[in-house]
Amino acid sequence: MIERTIGFGADDGLVGTIVLPEGPGAAAARVGLLLFNAGMVHRIGPHRFNVRLSRQLAARGIPSIRFDLAGHGDSVRLTGQHSFEEQAVIDVRAAMDALGAAAGLDRFAIFGHCSGAYHGYAAALADERVVGLLMLDAYRYPTFKTHAYHYLKALRQPHLLSRVAGFLGRALSSLGRVRAPAGKMAAEHPVPELGRVNFIPTKEVFAAGLKRLLGRGVRLGMVYTGGEIRHYNYRDQFRDTFAPFGIGDRIPVEFIPDSDHQATTLGDQARLGQLVLAFGESVLADGASAAARSA
Repeated sequence: MIERTIGFGADDGLVGTIVLPEGPGAAAARVGLLLFNAGMVHRIGPHRFNVRLSRQLAARGIPSIRFDLAGHGDSVRLTGQHSFEEQAVIDVRAAMDALGAAAGLDRFAIFGHCSGAYHGYAAALADERVVGLLMLDAYRYPTFKTHAYHYLKALRQPHLLSRVAGFLGRALSSLGRVRAPAGKMAAEHPVPELGRVNFIPTKEVFAAGLKRLLGRGVRLGMVYTGGEIRHYNYRDQFRDTFAPFGIGDRIPVEFIPDSDHQATTLGDQARLGQLVLAFGESVLADGASAAARSA
């Protein structure tokens, strides 16, 4: 394994650590993996998760870069020339350039944790070099069943009467929306992400973006933890949300309700690591299959 920290991007203002595999199979890699900040956490990731993951990827022949976006960790401050979201996409694309130059690659996968999922999604839409995107605790769109599960669980908790009243109010409100004329039906609002991103797409807009990526052949995956159990609380929630758009069953989803958002315990970290490694290997296999078909 070769591991070195570099400066890259405009005036080498971004800082990242490239990890390259060594050995007989090192040259066979066709896809590199990008890892970066989760919220404001340094490029090492929560509990040094990205450090361990990048080394495990190298052991499997997959190059990676873990890096800090502008305004995070060791990278330069934001200049204000671009919005926070625009700058993040610029930085992700610069990381692809850097890893591509170091490893001889032009195809990349992204693991986006927390805000990294939003920036990874935006970068995937903007750059066709992205062939894989795994998003952890990304956009959440509660359904009626989500609210029902939340309040039914609350029935076993203290302050029962006030919680029942809240449930009945929510249920009546939902029935009112269902009975409204189709043209006036209120859309289910996505969960706000204050302090993470400034724009949350409607589920219609998000579905359109996912369909665009699927149409391009990008391998997608979603992981939801119990960190936002109020807004994502049952295994088939993603499928139920996006079934009307024809993609509910086209994107694999893992729901880990007993894990928190940062995968704090060693067991949670190991389970999440296995999911990301399996995803990386699946993207690598896709690349090998595509190369064989074109040969």
